[in-house]
Amino acid sequence: MPITFTTKSYADITMLNDVGKIMLELIDFGHLVPGAIAAKDVNQALTNFQKNLANENDLVEEEGDQPLISLNTRAVPLLKLLNSAKENGNNVSWC
Repeated sequence: MPITFTTKSYADITMLNDVGKIMLELIDFGHLVPGAIAAKDVNQALTNFQKNLANENDLVEEEGDQPLISLNTRAVPLLKLLNSAKENGNNVSWC
């Protein structure tokens, strides 16, 4: 089951469940689905995410015959969503 991240100031981001859960762990702001981050806490969530991504060993995931995709590459859309929420003072939620 996919996880969709939303905020008012950016397009929704949908990730497969396993990748979405890894992202939630890296954000370190709750791992339950559904969940949310209040606008006042988005900056801390973004800081956690960036720090934890930097500490990862750039894990890769293979999808059948598809090329390997790094965790850092998969994180780019969610980083953009969190930055947009921070800049616009919006909440972030996922379900």
